Amino acid sequence: MRSHPCVVVGFGADTVSHLREGDQLTLARAPEMPGDVVCFHGEACIGHIPASRGWVARSLAEGDSHQVTVTGFDTDAEGKLAQVEIAVAILGDDRPDRPPIRSVISEIGDELRILAMVGAADGRLAPAERAVMEEFAAARAAELGLTPDAGEVAHAVRWARRHVPDTLDVAGIVRRLTKGRPEALPLIAEACAVVAEVDGRIAPEERQSMITLQALLDQGIAAAKRGGAGA
Repeated sequence: MRSHPCVVVGFGADTVSHLREGDQLTLARAPEMPGDVVCFHGEACIGHIPASRGWVARSLAEGDSHQVTVTGFDTDAEGKLAQVEIAVAILGDDRPDRPPIRSVISEIGDELRILAMVGAADGRLAPAERAVMEEFAAARAAELGLTPDAGEVAHAVRWARRHVPDTLDVAGIVRRLTKGRPEALPLIAEACAVVAEVDGRIAPEERQSMITLQALLDQGIAAAKRGGAGA
């Protein structure tokens, strides 16, 4: 059963103050707002799914059952809660005709996590580094045929910053990309170099991260070439 990343918006701070990661939510159609989906925590309505996430409304209309879990809390640049992050699993999701459910996080979240590891190696992600990551995310989304919602790219970068991988995680990400999307590896390597240098200096921590990461990426690129040559 695959879970799909999504968000809840349109809430008051007091409405979600009692929420915790791992809490279960339920979804319901909003009769007064056709196409909108509202989220409940117990008996309390905490907010709604953005209308642009139309796959949620379609799934409800088709009679699907869901498991909805709170996975995080996204804050804006001022530290205010901007979105409640959730994972939506469609129970019995085995229909061959179901359209793919795609988002910036689901498609390139791992790539952004690698960039975040380099940018945040010194303990912080500078505005210039964040801007490079957002440019990378927007370009990759366009290459993959995605049309992000307003604010979705910035949210994906903030999400990646909160999910910085360790070396073991990066090795796993590179292995997955080598098998499924090898063309991304040199793009990531180039973007990581820009992230490391964009604030005018390369901190020792960033330099060490780049050395480790470059070795993993080089191994992945070489493995992908060998696989292509043998195909």
